[in-house]
Amino acid sequence: MATIEKYRKAAEAGENEFSNFVNYGVKKKPEGDYKRKRILVMLGYAVFAIAFAAVCISTKIVMLIALLPVLTWILVFFTWHWVNIEYEYQIINASLKLMEVYGNRYMKQMCDIKISTMSIIAPYNGEYRAMADDTTITERIYGVSSMDNPDVYFAICHGNNGEKRVIFFEATEKTLKAMKYYNQNVVMSKTTH
Repeated sequence: MATIEKYRKAAEAGENEFSNFVNYGVKKKPEGDYKRKRILVMLGYAVFAIAFAAVCISTKIVMLIALLPVLTWILVFFTWHWVNIEYEYQIINASLKLMEVYGNRYMKQMCDIKISTMSIIAPYNGEYRAMADDTTITERIYGVSSMDNPDVYFAICHGNNGEKRVIFFEATEKTLKAMKYYNQNVVMSKTTH
C-alpha cells in the first residue's frame, strides 16, 4: 500500500515520466525535391487518365471511360501516402522517439535515443548552427516541416560505433522543458508553440 501511495504522490507532484510526456507532429512542407516528387505524382495521375481514355477510345470501348474515376481513385489511394509525409515525435521514459508518417497509414521509426546521451540540444540558428553543420557528423535525421522554421532545434549524440549523429526537430516550450528535465545541456529559447 505504501508503494501505491508513493506513486500517487509522485504523479500529483509531476515527478514521473508522464508529467514529461510530449507527443507532437508536423506536416512536411512541399518544397525542393519533395515538391518535385509531389508534382510528378500528380502528373502521373493525369497521364494515367489520358492514357486510359486514349486506349478506351482507340479500342472503341468508350463506355469503359466510366471506370476512370474509380481507377484513378484506387491509384491515388495506394500511392498518395508516399508524398503526404508528416513527422511525429514523442518524449517518454527519458527518450526521444522520432517517426516518419506516410499518409496517416504507415509509420517508420527514424530514431529512439535517450535524451541524457545527447551532448547538446540547441536552436538551429545563430552561434549554434555551425555545430549542427559540422562535417564530421556522419548521420543527419530530419523531422521538421521546413529547415526555415524558426522553431527548428537540433540534438547531437553519438551512435553505438562512436559516429556523430544530429537530429533536427521542431521544438515547443513543453518539449524543451521535458528535455531539460532529462538533460541539462538544453539551450532554451522562446518558441512560437
